[in-house]
Amino acid sequence: MTVPLEHLTDVPAVRGTTEQHTIVDPYDEPHTVVGLRVVVSRDHLAAAVDMGVHKYYSPGERHPDDLTVAEVRYFAECYLLSENMLDLQRGAEAMAQMAEPDFYDRATHELVMAMYRAVDRAYPRLGGAGLK
Repeated sequence: MTVPLEHLTDVPAVRGTTEQHTIVDPYDEPHTVVGLRVVVSRDHLAAAVDMGVHKYYSPGERHPDDLTVAEVRYFAECYLLSENMLDLQRGAEAMAQMAEPDFYDRATHELVMAMYRAVDRAYPRLGGAGLK
C-alpha cells in the first residue's frame, strides 16, 4: 500500500542554505523533499566537516582555511545526515578536546582550530532566540 504524501513546496530554507542533497538512486523516482532542522553544536559541525574532508581529500591536500563556504556546508550537511550519531558525538568530543589551548600536539591543535574557523565562516553563530 502506498500512502500519498503532500509535496511541500513552501519549506523554508535553513539559514541561507538553498542546496538540496539527494539520496535517490538514478533508477528510482524522487517522491518528495524532506526538510530536516537539526540543532547542532559547533563541535558537531567541525566533526562532520572533518569527516568529509578526510574521506574526500588525500591527507594534506586541502587545509581547512582554504575550504569554500559551499564545501564546508556540503560536508557538514552530508555527514550530519549520513553518519551515525554515536560516531558524530565521539568526533565532536574529540574535536573539543583537541581545541583545548593546552592540547599536547600543537600541529593537530592548529589544524582543528582552522576547522573551527571554516565552520564559523559557513555557519555564523545564532543567538539563543534563533534556535527556537
